[in-house]
Amino acid sequence: MLLLTPACKDYLWGGTLLKERYGKGEELDIVAESWELSTHPDGLTKIAGGEGCLRDYLKTHPAAGGGSVSGEGDLPLLVKLIDACKPLSVQVHPDDAYAARVGQRGKTELWHVLDAAPDAYLYLGLNRPVSREELAERIAHNTVEEILKKVPVHKGESYYIPAGTLHAIGAGCLIYEVQQSSNLTYRVYDYGRLGADGKPRQLHIEDALAVTNRNLVDTTPPKGKEADGTIVSCPYFTLREVAVAGAAEFSAPHNSFCHLLCAEGEVTVAEEVLRAGMGAFLCADETVSLQGSGKLLAVSAG
Repeated sequence: MLLLTPACKDYLWGGTLLKERYGKGEELDIVAESWELSTHPDGLTKIAGGEGCLRDYLKTHPAAGGGSVSGEGDLPLLVKLIDACKPLSVQVHPDDAYAARVGQRGKTELWHVLDAAPDAYLYLGLNRPVSREELAERIAHNTVEEILKKVPVHKGESYYIPAGTLHAIGAGCLIYEVQQSSNLTYRVYDYGRLGADGKPRQLHIEDALAVTNRNLVDTTPPKGKEADGTIVSCPYFTLREVAVAGAAEFSAPHNSFCHLLCAEGEVTVAEEVLRAGMGAFLCADETVSLQGSGKLLAVSAG
């Protein structure tokens, strides 16, 4: 088992919850995201204790991924914590076929709500089918919010966002996100905000029009929470909630690594204490002891 240190991002919509609750990115004024599990070059997760980055480790220990790691140490998944102090832009991600044009994966993702303000919401797809022409016109006239499905959210809920779904995280949401390892985002509306350079942030309208699913999208997790704690099982990842009360054992799948993140409480995993917000990497087929009281989120490939 490897303890991990995340890569942190200070995007303009972020806040201070990740610093205050979990001690993330203490060198930054705001922390919008912490990339808890990432071999993506835009934000490499490090191994705690100064032992280099996870990607380099997996280059020399490919068996740790159980067949899901590339020869370059690239994992198919990326896990984030997101603090939306302000709303994120309305955006969409491409599927695998479209993303392959620029040598990346598509981006299907899932959001698990760790906390939410009383009035917190998400935009999840459209509230009715629309034509390409109407979508283009609404983007041009800044009225796209009128056709988005606005969903009030609460702690503990989970939402599945297939590639091609227009979406946005509203202000006041603390989110655990698991996604394909991709950083392709096509922004269509950003509330007129200015970036650090004093200019409006870039929109990606033609790409967005090309990839957006303009029909109604089901954002219910494909299986829903099951007796074994499974929240979602889709072709890209399986996410389980593991409740710990006392002593137990946990095993990574035979054919995949597993990332554990402590969502609540305090759990000792293989003699390492994981407090809320801390994560660890289990090699494929690795079994560890669990002790304590808390909740873990466990994600594996496929």
